[in-house]
Amino acid sequence: MLLHFENWPPDGAIDTKAPAVATNNTSCGTAIQANSVTVTRPPTDQTEAGNTDHKLAIVPVRVKATKGSHSIETYAFLDPGSSATFCTEKLMEELSVRGRKTEILLQTMCYEKTVKTFKLCGLEVGSLEGNEFIELPEVFTQQAIPVSDQNIPREEDLKQWPYLNEVKLNSIKADVSLLIGVNIPKAMEPLKVINSQDNGPYAVLTHLGWIVNGPLGISSHVDKHGRQQVTTNRISVARLEDLLIQQYNQDFPELTYEEKAEHSFEDKRFLQIMKESLKKRDGHYEIRLPFRKDELCMPNNRQMAEQRAYSLKKRLEKDEDFKNDYMCFMNDVLAKGHAEMVPEEQLHRTDGRLWYIPHHGVYHKRKKTIRVVFDCTSSYRGTSLNTELLQGPDLTNTLLGVLLKFRQEPVRAVPNTIFWAPELR
Repeated sequence: MLLHFENWPPDGAIDTKAPAVATNNTSCGTAIQANSVTVTRPPTDQTEAGNTDHKLAIVPVRVKATKGSHSIETYAFLDPGSSATFCTEKLMEELSVRGRKTEILLQTMCYEKTVKTFKLCGLEVGSLEGNEFIELPEVFTQQAIPVSDQNIPREEDLKQWPYLNEVKLNSIKADVSLLIGVNIPKAMEPLKVINSQDNGPYAVLTHLGWIVNGPLGISSHVDKHGRQQVTTNRISVARLEDLLIQQYNQDFPELTYEEKAEHSFEDKRFLQIMKESLKKRDGHYEIRLPFRKDELCMPNNRQMAEQRAYSLKKRLEKDEDFKNDYMCFMNDVLAKGHAEMVPEEQLHRTDGRLWYIPHHGVYHKRKKTIRVVFDCTSSYRGTSLNTELLQGPDLTNTLLGVLLKFRQEPVRAVPNTIFWAPELR
C-alpha cells in the first residue's frame, strides 16, 4: 500500500487505456515511477485469497541527522519493491532538517501525477537498542506513508506460532514515518531467518531488529461495499539527468566512439617506468629518465660541450646586457634548487653514464625576457640524449574529442608547477 492513488474507479476495474509516462517530461528533479494495482473482490467463503491479515516488514527504529545527536523513534517499513527511500514531512520537521525542493512523477496503471517534495540528505537510521546507525543516501518526503497500523506486527500476534518464540518485537507509540527501499541493502540484510511453518509467517533478523512477514489472522480490510481489497505496488526511480544524458547520446552517437590509438610496446614501457619510479622529494615529484636500454653507454661528449661553451663565452663577452641577463637567470636556477653543481668525482666516470648538455639563451619576442634552453638534441658521434630516451605515448586529446566533450568534466587550474631535473644514474 505504497504511494497509490485513492481515486480508483468505483467498480474496481483496471483501466487498460491509461496514459504512458512521457520520457520528455519537463519537470525538474527526479522521476519516480510507481506501478500500482488495486483489485477489489466480493467476500466469499470459497477462497482464502486476501482474507488473511498480512503483516509487513515493519520495525521500530531511531532516525537522526548525521551531524546531530537528537533521534526520533518511529516505525520503518522495509520495502523490497521500492528502489527509493521516503519519509513523512512530519518526521522531517521533528528532526529539524532542511531539504531541497524538487518534483517527482508518481505513476500508476491508471494515473500519473507530478508531486512536489523535498529531497533530504544526511540522515541515519538505527535500531532501538544498538548504537550502530546506517546512512541513508537520499530521502524523499511525502505527506504520509500509506501503511495501516494493522500491518505492524505485534508480539501478541506471534503467540499462536510457537516456532517464533525467539522473536522479540518492541512496541512504540508512533506511526510508520519511514519507508526504506532496496537502495539501502544493509538495512535489509538478513542476519538470521526463521522459516515459516504450517502456512504461518516467517521472521528475519536485520541490523534494525526482527521483522515478520506473512499471514497472522483474519483480516477486516473491506470497503464500504463489503469487498475485500488487495493492493500490489512497485516503485522505481529514474533520474531526469540520466534520461537527458541518454537522449544526448542517442542524438550524438559519435560520443560513444573513442579516437584513441593503441599504445605501442615502447609506450607501455614508458608508462611502466613512470609508474615505478615516481616519488616525492622535498615537495616535488621525481621520475627517472625513460632510457630505451637498461645497459646504457653514452660516449664522452666533453669535447663538443667545451666547443659550445667557448662559443657562448665569446657572445657573453661581446654583449654585456646579454651576459647580465644570462647570469641572473642561471643564478636564479641555482638558488631555487632547479640545478646543482656536479660532484668532482662524477666528472671522471668511464661507465658511459656521463653526458654534458650544452645550453644557450633565447629572448622572448614580446616580453624581451631571456630563457636558457638546455639543448638535449645536441649530437656527438651520432648519439644525443633525446635519441636514447623513450618518446612516450601521445596523450593529447583529439580536436574532435575536445569539441564534442568540452563540458564532460569540470575544469580546474593546477595550483603548483612541478619542476624536475634529469639525472644520469
